[in-house]
Amino acid sequence: MTYSVNLFKLMFRRNDYLFKLNEAERIKNVYNLLFLLLLGTILTYLWSSWIGLGTDPISANMAELNRIEYEFRKAWFLLGRAAYSFILFIFVIFIASFYFWLFNDTSYKKLFIVQMNVLMIMLLERVTWIPLMVYAGIDWYVSPFSFGVIASYVTSQDWLVYFFGAISIFQLFIIWYQVKCISYLSSTKIGWIWTGTIIWHILLWAGTAALSYYDLFLLYLIR
Repeated sequence: MTYSVNLFKLMFRRNDYLFKLNEAERIKNVYNLLFLLLLGTILTYLWSSWIGLGTDPISANMAELNRIEYEFRKAWFLLGRAAYSFILFIFVIFIASFYFWLFNDTSYKKLFIVQMNVLMIMLLERVTWIPLMVYAGIDWYVSPFSFGVIASYVTSQDWLVYFFGAISIFQLFIIWYQVKCISYLSSTKIGWIWTGTIIWHILLWAGTAALSYYDLFLLYLIR
């Protein structure tokens, strides 16, 4: 049986297409979609960075820089974000798939097809940050879709605010989606799938918080 990957149908007609994916002996249209997702990831990060999302470390020192120095730093910042988006693409599609493959008895290729949809949801979340920042001046970690707003009222610790800011309804949906897909494709006990998936995301949220906390230092490293 040949399965042609359609990410939108896999998202909205999950059970039907998971059945076809699970029974597939040959899978096509994978590399075309991988290229489109990579392009979409890079363009999304470049677009959001170009309009100012995440450029606080540069803008804070703008008065000390002349025009050329500011544009030079901005160009390096955009290159850094493009590199980051590429690393994110590799991490979400391939490394995360490898992690789930380690404790689930299903094929690696089927898992990274599921992760392609996960990346789409992550990009959709990032796109929602843009109007919040542009029109309301709200940064990503205090998005109304995340727990960062509540955390900012409870604690003044930046790392904790970033950590809870990384937990959003999009991320919770991703956890649910991954568990549903993996449990369909694998015979692993559902409890182990939930445990492995939640642990993975806690590590991701902690890593996101750490990257955000040390963002200023990272920016100077890529200058």
